[in-house]
Amino acid sequence: MESSTNPSKNIKIVSYTLLFLALISALSGVVIMTDIGQIFGIDKSWIIWYFSNRTMIQVVSLLLFVAAVFLLNREKFLSTKVIVFLSICWLGAMVASKYLTPYMMFRSQQHDSKYISIAEAADYMNDEDRVLVVDHNGVQKAYPPEVIWQAHIFGGDFGGEEVIFTYCVMTNLASPYLNDINGETVDFKVLAQVNNNLLIWDTKSDEIIQQITQKCEFSDYKLDPLPVLEMTWSGYKKLYPEGTVLYNRWDDPMEKMIAAIFSTDDTWNGEDWMFNTANLDDKRLPSKEHIIGVRDDDNNEQLALTKAYIKKQGVCNVSVGNKKFALVYFPEYETIVGFDRLKDGSEIEVGEIDVFGNTPDHGKLKRVYIYNSVLWGVWAAYYPGSKVLK
Repeated sequence: MESSTNPSKNIKIVSYTLLFLALISALSGVVIMTDIGQIFGIDKSWIIWYFSNRTMIQVVSLLLFVAAVFLLNREKFLSTKVIVFLSICWLGAMVASKYLTPYMMFRSQQHDSKYISIAEAADYMNDEDRVLVVDHNGVQKAYPPEVIWQAHIFGGDFGGEEVIFTYCVMTNLASPYLNDINGETVDFKVLAQVNNNLLIWDTKSDEIIQQITQKCEFSDYKLDPLPVLEMTWSGYKKLYPEGTVLYNRWDDPMEKMIAAIFSTDDTWNGEDWMFNTANLDDKRLPSKEHIIGVRDDDNNEQLALTKAYIKKQGVCNVSVGNKKFALVYFPEYETIVGFDRLKDGSEIEVGEIDVFGNTPDHGKLKRVYIYNSVLWGVWAAYYPGSKVLK
């Protein structure tokens, strides 16, 4: 009797072990590659590891599941209905780990962004609405944060050059890039988010870019973002009367669902974080203070300035490592603009300057990218050694 029952018992143990491993390997992808993982503070290294080995993991999981189902069905350990249910769960987990974030929850609009004129936006925008602005090649486009945070990624033609506009709602950070990585065009999608910041996936090269650092994970390449301005819609209309604005009515079912359960006001204000992976220990500023950040990666130096400080000064001439910035507040447009204070290799002191960079003494200065209105808690998490002016 004992010899006849042991094989069946052993097969049962093997079957359920295989099933357990198959389901765990499938579910691990859901946890690691979606926002679920950020609830538990999943580190970026896990995301990179899973992404790099996703094909192998999925094949192994499939083989484990097929073997488990074969044994469970042959030995009648589980009913057909239960096996079908488990099969649906396994398949759903595999699909979710690969497609949920980039293709369903946060679908890029790089190739189908729509823009309308200021006149056409009369019923679409209010004067007090906040917009993020790209001014490149004589073309200006505005991006309202309230309607861009679900897709995260948008495309647009700027005088014959395609610019890809990326936005992370958790960081409140906009980073526009020319469509180019090492001379190749890109197809950007949202891969995941880690430490309250966006991980961007280029589907053409399989490269991953951390938005706040602009660094590629699999190479030494670093993206160079275009300057981005933040201002009110009223200021934008004054400054760029011929400009356009991204048009997105939020009538997509996924957008409606996310809008119903997600509050941008809670994300950008207060002290509560959806994912507690921001730096909440650095009390120099409130964790959701909207700051201006500048940095010099070569010297590993960073500086954060409060908007109140810049507005009070009017013009802030600052140095960060070997980089020299002029951060200037223009109240008539309700915007802060960053300029390069290195002119022909020499450092200059900026006094009088207009919003386009024209000065009476030093000619025209170049606008530079600044972290415009980034949330302090995320900035401090990535740049804990940052100095502060407030």
